[in-house]
Amino acid sequence: MSVHTPPDQDVWVESNSTLWLCSYQGDQALEVVDVKMITAVISLAPLPGGPEGVLFLVEKPGLDIAHMGGRDEIVTEE
Repeated sequence: MSVHTPPDQDVWVESNSTLWLCSYQGDQALEVVDVKMITAVISLAPLPGGPEGVLFLVEKPGLDIAHMGGRDEIVTEE
């Protein structure tokens, strides 16, 4: 997992808690997590027209809907 900076609070407040902007911190901010602890999948995409290195949060569409519909993937120990 790649740990990024906390969200820009000014943008977060100005956007009524809808736009989460952060920056990549490089390989030194990588962490290993137990796959069973993952509750959401997101991506951080470059902000169109924004400063270089500024990313915005995008949640994976459909993950929560799949869960509500009972389509959870069963992970087995191998």
